[in-house]
Amino acid sequence: MDEIIGLMGRDQLVADLVAEIRKGKHVILSGPVGIGKSAVLKAALEKAADKIALLIKLHDHQAKGQFVDMARQMLALGLLSAKELDLPAKLHDTPGPAIDWREVKSQVNRMSMRDLTQALIPALARSESKPVIAVDDLTSLTPTQMAFWLAIFDCAQVIGCASEKKARIRKLWWKMKEIEVKPLPAEVVRVIVKKYIEAKGVLIESPDLYISHVIKQAGGVPQAVYDMLDESGKERIIDKRKVREMRHEAGVSYLDFTPMVMILGAVIVSMRYVGMGTGDKTLYIMGGLGTALFLTFRFFVFKGVGR
Repeated sequence: MDEIIGLMGRDQLVADLVAEIRKGKHVILSGPVGIGKSAVLKAALEKAADKIALLIKLHDHQAKGQFVDMARQMLALGLLSAKELDLPAKLHDTPGPAIDWREVKSQVNRMSMRDLTQALIPALARSESKPVIAVDDLTSLTPTQMAFWLAIFDCAQVIGCASEKKARIRKLWWKMKEIEVKPLPAEVVRVIVKKYIEAKGVLIESPDLYISHVIKQAGGVPQAVYDMLDESGKERIIDKRKVREMRHEAGVSYLDFTPMVMILGAVIVSMRYVGMGTGDKTLYIMGGLGTALFLTFRFFVFKGVGR
Protein backbone atom coordinates (compact mmCIF):
# COMPACT_ATOMS: atom_id res chain seq x y z
CA MET A 1 0.00 0.00 0.00
CA ASP A 2 2.79 2.45 0.88
CA GLU A 3 4.51 1.97 -2.46
CA ILE A 4 1.26 2.91 -4.21
CA ILE A 5 0.07 5.78 -2.05
CA GLY A 6 3.04 6.87 0.03
CA LEU A 7 2.66 9.37 2.85
CA MET A 8 0.12 11.97 1.79
CA GLY A 9 -1.26 14.99 3.60
CA ARG A 10 1.50 14.98 6.24
CA ASP A 11 4.15 17.25 4.71
CA GLN A 12 3.77 20.07 7.25
CA LEU A 13 3.61 17.60 10.13
CA VAL A 14 6.81 15.91 8.99
CA ALA A 15 8.50 19.31 8.54
CA ASP A 16 7.50 20.35 12.08
CA LEU A 17 8.90 17.13 13.53
CA VAL A 18 12.14 17.44 11.55
CA ALA A 19 12.59 20.98 12.92
CA GLU A 20 12.17 19.75 16.51
CA ILE A 21 14.57 16.85 15.93
CA ARG A 22 17.22 19.23 14.61
CA LYS A 23 16.76 21.42 17.68
CA GLY A 24 17.59 18.40 19.83
CA LYS A 25 14.23 18.39 21.63
CA HIS A 26 12.37 15.39 23.02
CA VAL A 27 9.13 14.99 21.05
CA ILE A 28 5.95 12.97 21.51
CA LEU A 29 3.59 12.35 18.57
CA SER A 30 0.09 11.92 19.96
CA GLY A 31 -3.07 10.61 18.33
CA PRO A 32 -5.36 7.57 18.25
CA VAL A 33 -4.32 4.15 17.00
CA GLY A 34 -4.00 4.02 13.20
CA ILE A 35 -3.70 7.78 12.74
CA GLY A 36 -0.23 7.43 11.20
CA LYS A 37 2.16 8.44 14.01
CA SER A 38 4.77 5.80 13.15
CA ALA A 39 4.64 6.72 9.45
CA VAL A 40 5.21 10.39 10.27
CA LEU A 41 8.07 9.46 12.61
CA LYS A 42 9.71 7.28 9.95
CA ALA A 43 9.46 10.01 7.30
CA ALA A 44 10.87 12.66 9.64
CA LEU A 45 13.82 10.49 10.65
CA GLU A 46 14.67 9.94 6.98
CA LYS A 47 14.59 13.68 6.29
CA ALA A 48 16.64 14.52 9.39
CA ALA A 49 19.18 11.73 8.77
CA ASP A 50 21.92 14.25 7.97
CA LYS A 51 21.69 15.61 11.53
CA ILE A 52 21.46 12.23 13.28
CA ALA A 53 24.81 10.59 13.89
CA LEU A 54 23.47 7.73 15.99
CA LEU A 55 19.93 6.36 15.71
CA ILE A 56 18.28 3.63 17.75
CA LYS A 57 14.80 2.50 16.62
CA LEU A 58 12.52 0.68 19.04
CA HIS A 59 9.40 -1.06 17.71
CA ASP A 60 8.38 -3.13 20.74
CA HIS A 61 5.22 -1.92 22.49
CA GLN A 62 6.30 -2.97 25.99
CA ALA A 63 8.88 -1.03 28.03
CA LYS A 64 10.92 -4.09 28.99
CA GLY A 65 11.08 -5.23 25.37
CA GLN A 66 12.15 -1.72 24.34
CA PHE A 67 15.06 -1.72 26.79
CA VAL A 68 16.15 -5.20 25.72
CA ASP A 69 16.07 -4.12 22.06
CA MET A 70 18.01 -0.98 23.01
CA ALA A 71 20.67 -3.19 24.57
CA ARG A 72 20.81 -5.33 21.41
CA GLN A 73 21.31 -2.36 19.12
CA MET A 74 23.84 -0.68 21.39
CA LEU A 75 25.79 -3.92 21.60
CA ALA A 76 25.77 -4.19 17.79
CA LEU A 77 26.91 -0.54 17.49
CA GLY A 78 29.75 -1.10 19.91
CA LEU A 79 28.32 1.35 22.46
CA LEU A 80 27.80 -1.34 25.05
CA SER A 81 30.14 -4.09 26.25
CA ALA A 82 29.41 -7.67 27.24
CA LYS A 83 30.81 -6.95 30.69
CA GLU A 84 28.33 -4.10 31.27
CA LEU A 85 25.49 -6.50 30.48
CA ASP A 86 26.99 -9.03 32.87
CA LEU A 87 27.32 -11.60 30.09
CA PRO A 88 29.56 -14.68 30.51
CA ALA A 89 33.23 -13.87 31.17
CA LYS A 90 34.29 -15.59 27.94
CA LEU A 91 32.58 -12.77 26.01
CA HIS A 92 34.09 -9.86 27.93
CA ASP A 93 36.92 -9.39 25.44
CA THR A 94 34.68 -9.88 22.40
CA PRO A 95 33.65 -6.68 20.59
CA GLY A 96 29.90 -6.05 20.80
CA PRO A 97 29.29 -6.27 17.03
CA ALA A 98 30.92 -9.73 17.00
CA ILE A 99 28.62 -11.16 19.67
CA ASP A 100 25.81 -13.41 18.40
CA TRP A 101 22.66 -11.90 19.91
CA ARG A 102 20.84 -15.23 19.75
CA GLU A 103 23.30 -16.66 22.26
CA VAL A 104 22.84 -13.89 24.84
CA LYS A 105 19.24 -12.75 24.24
CA SER A 106 17.70 -14.97 26.94
CA GLN A 107 20.19 -13.76 29.55
CA VAL A 108 19.56 -10.10 28.71
CA ASN A 109 15.80 -10.77 28.82
CA ARG A 110 16.17 -12.01 32.40
CA MET A 111 17.74 -8.73 33.52
CA SER A 112 15.51 -6.36 35.48
CA MET A 113 14.62 -2.93 34.12
CA ARG A 114 16.81 -1.38 36.82
CA ASP A 115 19.84 -3.47 35.85
CA LEU A 116 19.28 -2.76 32.17
CA THR A 117 19.06 0.97 32.85
CA GLN A 118 22.25 0.89 34.94
CA ALA A 119 24.02 -0.72 31.97
CA LEU A 120 22.53 1.49 29.27
CA ILE A 121 22.80 4.95 30.85
CA PRO A 122 26.62 5.09 31.22
CA ALA A 123 27.03 3.71 27.69
CA LEU A 124 24.70 6.35 26.23
CA ALA A 125 26.35 9.10 28.28
CA ARG A 126 29.86 8.38 27.01
CA SER A 127 28.78 8.33 23.35
CA GLU A 128 30.60 11.01 21.34
CA SER A 129 27.38 11.97 19.55
CA LYS A 130 24.11 12.30 21.41
CA PRO A 131 22.00 9.29 20.36
CA VAL A 132 18.48 9.73 19.01
CA ILE A 133 16.09 7.06 20.27
CA ALA A 134 12.92 6.65 18.20
CA VAL A 135 10.14 4.74 19.98
CA ASP A 136 7.03 3.52 18.18
CA ASP A 137 4.92 3.33 21.35
CA LEU A 138 5.27 5.03 24.75
CA THR A 139 1.62 4.49 25.68
CA SER A 140 1.73 1.63 28.18
CA LEU A 141 4.41 2.94 30.53
CA THR A 142 3.96 2.65 34.30
CA PRO A 143 5.22 5.30 36.76
CA THR A 144 8.19 3.05 37.59
CA GLN A 145 9.09 2.62 33.93
CA MET A 146 8.69 6.38 33.48
CA ALA A 147 11.55 6.89 35.96
CA PHE A 148 13.82 4.72 33.81
CA TRP A 149 12.91 6.67 30.69
CA LEU A 150 13.55 9.97 32.46
CA ALA A 151 17.07 8.73 33.14
CA ILE A 152 17.44 8.00 29.41
CA PHE A 153 16.29 11.55 28.60
CA ASP A 154 19.37 13.01 30.27
CA CYS A 155 21.79 11.36 27.83
CA ALA A 156 19.77 10.83 24.63
CA GLN A 157 17.14 12.58 22.53
CA VAL A 158 13.86 10.68 22.58
CA ILE A 159 11.26 10.89 19.80
CA GLY A 160 8.22 8.77 20.57
CA CYS A 161 4.58 8.03 19.78
CA ALA A 162 1.65 7.58 22.16
CA SER A 163 -2.02 6.88 21.48
CA GLU A 164 -2.88 8.01 25.02
CA LYS A 165 -1.06 10.43 27.32
CA LYS A 166 -1.67 8.91 30.73
CA ALA A 167 -1.86 11.42 33.58
CA ARG A 168 0.10 9.25 36.00
CA ILE A 169 3.26 9.70 33.93
CA ARG A 170 2.78 13.39 33.17
CA LYS A 171 6.35 14.15 34.29
CA LEU A 172 7.50 12.37 31.15
CA TRP A 173 5.22 14.38 28.89
CA TRP A 174 6.34 17.66 30.49
CA LYS A 175 9.82 17.03 29.10
CA MET A 176 8.53 16.41 25.58
CA LYS A 177 7.26 18.71 22.87
CA GLU A 178 3.85 17.40 21.81
CA ILE A 179 2.87 17.25 18.14
CA GLU A 180 -0.68 16.02 17.57
CA VAL A 181 -1.33 13.84 14.53
CA LYS A 182 -4.86 14.69 13.40
CA PRO A 183 -7.19 12.85 11.00
CA LEU A 184 -6.60 13.44 7.30
CA PRO A 185 -8.87 16.03 5.61
CA ALA A 186 -11.56 14.61 3.34
CA GLU A 187 -9.91 16.07 0.23
CA VAL A 188 -6.66 14.23 1.00
CA VAL A 189 -8.50 10.94 1.52
CA ARG A 190 -10.25 11.53 -1.80
CA VAL A 191 -6.90 11.90 -3.58
CA ILE A 192 -5.56 8.75 -1.86
CA VAL A 193 -8.55 6.68 -2.92
CA LYS A 194 -8.42 7.93 -6.53
CA LYS A 195 -4.71 7.21 -6.72
CA TYR A 196 -5.26 3.69 -5.42
CA ILE A 197 -8.09 3.00 -7.87
CA GLU A 198 -5.95 4.16 -10.80
CA ALA A 199 -2.89 2.19 -9.69
CA LYS A 200 -4.77 -1.06 -9.03
CA GLY A 201 -7.23 -0.76 -11.91
CA VAL A 202 -10.17 -1.60 -9.64
CA LEU A 203 -13.52 -1.86 -11.47
CA ILE A 204 -16.12 0.19 -9.59
CA GLU A 205 -19.73 0.67 -10.67
CA SER A 206 -20.06 4.05 -8.97
CA PRO A 207 -16.62 5.60 -8.20
CA ASP A 208 -18.08 8.72 -6.58
CA LEU A 209 -20.24 6.66 -4.23
CA TYR A 210 -17.27 4.42 -3.40
CA ILE A 211 -14.97 7.34 -2.63
CA SER A 212 -17.58 9.14 -0.52
CA HIS A 213 -18.27 5.95 1.43
CA VAL A 214 -14.57 5.36 2.17
CA ILE A 215 -14.20 8.97 3.35
CA LYS A 216 -17.18 8.64 5.67
CA GLN A 217 -16.28 5.24 7.10
CA ALA A 218 -12.55 5.94 7.56
CA GLY A 219 -13.06 9.13 9.54
CA GLY A 220 -9.74 10.50 8.29
CA VAL A 221 -7.75 7.65 9.89
CA PRO A 222 -5.06 6.50 7.40
CA GLN A 223 -5.01 2.90 8.63
CA ALA A 224 -8.79 2.69 8.17
CA VAL A 225 -8.45 4.04 4.62
CA TYR A 226 -5.76 1.47 3.83
CA ASP A 227 -7.78 -1.35 5.39
CA MET A 228 -10.84 -0.53 3.30
CA LEU A 229 -8.88 -0.09 0.09
CA ASP A 230 -6.99 -3.31 0.64
CA GLU A 231 -10.16 -5.27 1.39
CA SER A 232 -12.13 -3.90 -1.56
CA GLY A 233 -9.09 -4.37 -3.82
CA LYS A 234 -9.60 -8.13 -3.50
CA GLU A 235 -12.93 -7.86 -5.34
CA ARG A 236 -13.07 -8.24 -9.12
CA ILE A 237 -15.91 -5.76 -9.46
CA ILE A 238 -17.32 -3.46 -6.78
CA ASP A 239 -21.00 -2.70 -7.32
CA LYS A 240 -23.22 -0.36 -5.28
CA ARG A 241 -24.35 -3.14 -2.96
CA LYS A 242 -20.77 -3.99 -2.01
CA VAL A 243 -20.01 -0.32 -1.46
CA ARG A 244 -22.91 0.02 0.97
CA GLU A 245 -21.76 -3.09 2.84
CA MET A 246 -18.29 -1.67 3.45
CA ARG A 247 -17.80 -0.80 7.11
CA HIS A 248 -14.97 0.30 9.39
CA GLU A 249 -15.02 1.02 13.11
CA ALA A 250 -12.95 4.18 12.66
CA GLY A 251 -15.88 5.94 11.02
CA VAL A 252 -18.52 4.83 13.52
CA SER A 253 -19.22 7.18 16.41
CA TYR A 254 -20.88 5.95 19.57
CA LEU A 255 -22.67 7.96 22.21
CA ASP A 256 -21.99 6.60 25.67
CA PHE A 257 -25.24 6.55 27.65
CA THR A 258 -23.71 4.80 30.68
CA PRO A 259 -23.48 7.89 32.95
CA MET A 260 -27.06 8.90 32.06
CA VAL A 261 -28.39 5.39 32.77
CA MET A 262 -26.59 5.26 36.11
CA ILE A 263 -27.99 8.63 37.18
CA LEU A 264 -31.50 7.64 36.08
CA GLY A 265 -31.26 4.37 38.04
CA ALA A 266 -30.06 6.20 41.15
CA VAL A 267 -32.94 8.73 40.93
CA ILE A 268 -35.56 5.95 40.58
CA VAL A 269 -34.21 3.98 43.52
CA SER A 270 -34.00 7.19 45.59
CA MET A 271 -37.68 7.90 44.89
CA ARG A 272 -38.64 4.56 46.41
CA TYR A 273 -36.61 5.09 49.60
CA VAL A 274 -37.78 8.71 49.98
CA GLY A 275 -41.37 7.49 49.65
CA MET A 276 -40.76 4.91 52.39
CA GLY A 277 -39.14 7.50 54.67
CA THR A 278 -41.80 10.16 54.24
CA GLY A 279 -44.75 7.81 54.08
CA ASP A 280 -45.67 9.12 50.63
CA LYS A 281 -47.38 6.12 49.02
CA THR A 282 -47.62 7.78 45.61
CA LEU A 283 -43.90 8.41 45.48
CA TYR A 284 -43.23 4.89 46.76
CA ILE A 285 -45.42 3.33 44.06
CA MET A 286 -43.90 5.51 41.34
CA GLY A 287 -40.44 4.47 42.52
CA GLY A 288 -41.43 0.81 42.37
CA LEU A 289 -42.89 1.11 38.87
CA GLY A 290 -39.88 3.10 37.74
CA THR A 291 -37.52 0.42 39.08
CA ALA A 292 -39.43 -2.29 37.25
CA LEU A 293 -39.37 -0.35 33.98
CA PHE A 294 -35.71 0.51 34.44
CA LEU A 295 -34.70 -3.13 35.00
CA THR A 296 -36.75 -4.24 31.98
CA PHE A 297 -35.17 -1.55 29.82
CA ARG A 298 -31.70 -2.49 31.08
CA PHE A 299 -32.30 -6.19 30.28
CA PHE A 300 -33.25 -5.54 26.67
CA VAL A 301 -30.46 -3.00 26.13
CA PHE A 302 -27.76 -5.39 27.34
CA LYS A 303 -29.34 -8.26 25.42
CA GLY A 304 -29.13 -6.20 22.26
CA VAL A 305 -25.54 -5.16 22.93
CA GLY A 306 -24.52 -8.76 23.43
CA ARG A 307 -25.64 -9.80 19.96
